[in-house]
Amino acid sequence: MTLLLATAIKVSVILVVALAIIALLRRRSAALRHWVLTVALACAALTPILSLMTPAWQVGVGPLTSGGRDRPDRFVVATTAIVQEPADRHPGPGAGATTIGAARLAPTLTVWLGLVWIGGATVSVAVLCVGLARLRRLAVRARRLDSGRWVDIAEDIRRSAGLRYPVALLHSDHRALLVTWGFTSPSILLPAGAEHWSDERARIVLRHEFEHIRRGDWVVQMLGELLRAVYWFNPLIWVVCRQLRRESEHACDDAVLGGGVQATDYAAQLLDLARILNAGRRVPLPAPAMARSSSLEGRITAMLNAHLDRRPLMRSTRIATAVLAAALVLPIAGMAEQRFSKFSGTIIDQTNGLLPDTALSLTNADRQARYEVRTDRNGHFEFVGLPDGDYQLDVRLLGFAPATQSVSMTGRDVDRTIQLQLGSLQETIRILDGRGERPSAARPPETPEKTQQRRQKAEEIRQRMAERCSTGGAGAIGGNILQPTKIFDMRPKYPERSKGGVVTMDATIGTDGTVREVRVLESPDPDLERAAVEAVRQWEFSTTMLNCTPVDVQMRVTATFVAEP
Repeated sequence: MTLLLATAIKVSVILVVALAIIALLRRRSAALRHWVLTVALACAALTPILSLMTPAWQVGVGPLTSGGRDRPDRFVVATTAIVQEPADRHPGPGAGATTIGAARLAPTLTVWLGLVWIGGATVSVAVLCVGLARLRRLAVRARRLDSGRWVDIAEDIRRSAGLRYPVALLHSDHRALLVTWGFTSPSILLPAGAEHWSDERARIVLRHEFEHIRRGDWVVQMLGELLRAVYWFNPLIWVVCRQLRRESEHACDDAVLGGGVQATDYAAQLLDLARILNAGRRVPLPAPAMARSSSLEGRITAMLNAHLDRRPLMRSTRIATAVLAAALVLPIAGMAEQRFSKFSGTIIDQTNGLLPDTALSLTNADRQARYEVRTDRNGHFEFVGLPDGDYQLDVRLLGFAPATQSVSMTGRDVDRTIQLQLGSLQETIRILDGRGERPSAARPPETPEKTQQRRQKAEEIRQRMAERCSTGGAGAIGGNILQPTKIFDMRPKYPERSKGGVVTMDATIGTDGTVREVRVLESPDPDLERAAVEAVRQWEFSTTMLNCTPVDVQMRVTATFVAEP
């Protein structure tokens, strides 16, 4: 769909230029204007191929406005990208598990536009095929003229026009049909009653129709019809096709007048023909028709105007026009238009619960642009109208670790599922050297009574959470966090003869509340490290719950050992 729209834009540029040139050539011959439109249609048809063959050049787009101020980020990023399809997710207990799949199955705007274009193109091609089949059926039913007055006049005009291939004259029993079609084996379909026409009228009609054949008007018209079937949604192609038929008739009229026919006689014959042909039932056909009522007034006005330029098109003019068209079209075909895409997806937590009202920002440093959105109640987000480029995605939600990802937009829509991890706890403790510590500054020891009180309180909170979960409170919506509380605390002992320092550790609190793993990140002294790790391993917390599910949680511990003077 993106390629179609990109090509349609380039074709529109070509057609606009062609129509502008036609307006400037309004005082020149109809043959020249028709040739300009013919070349424009040929260039439009070749645009998709030329776009692949010619070197691309980019149309620059300035920086886009920012959706909000950029805020400094001092947090560590924690993110997990989920690879499976959204329909395979299991958000957790509850009926909401189907919410994500249903949202992803909904057709996007691009899909709907593609279906509409296919439907319109199919109808347009079907109408054209029906018209061609109708022409074939008329040709089969018509009687071919092999001798007689009409054949003699046609042979004389064919030789004078310089046509080397024969032209079939077909006599139909339909009173409203006078059309010409075909390229290598052209045919002229004469209406019923044509056998009674005068030699003058027969000569005028055949000169007009043979001029269509000599110029290849039917082939050009078919090219226009095919392009209109593909770009049926573009009004410019409709305007150009209508103008093409009009200039074709004017050019053939000029050729007839240039052959020695008086303008007044031609106008009288054309009016009489229009009266005869339009009296019958009109049959829409994909072929030039001599006496269309829609263009009759303009044609008669033109043929009676003695000041119009009726000169035929010279070979040198054709070549010059084609060269100029190529010089114009090649840069247009190579134009690498700015593409816009959509970045969408879903934010979930560690239990695959949906995370609504999550803040997302997308930043493009090159364009100095920032876009901000929030997830809906189903955890879904969308950034639309994104130019191609490299972006950084930042995701933030209270209680969860911030997440960042790189996103490259290359003219195609991107869909991701992003899983946020719980944020880590922050514990900071200060340990003084006991030898210099004032009695008032010493922390009272942890008593069994205080530990038991904390344990009872944590158990009450856990039971309330369990009751809520048992009544179906979990569901598909995530982000329901029961934070841990410290039940048992142990202070590190200050090692003797230590000069102090800072020990930084990362620890994991298990689902049972105990500290399962301690990793030292920074330590100035092995004795300080040993004292800090030994104390942290004895800490005990209440169970961390996420959407009624016990989960591990990370903890950053900073222990500062201060040596008193």
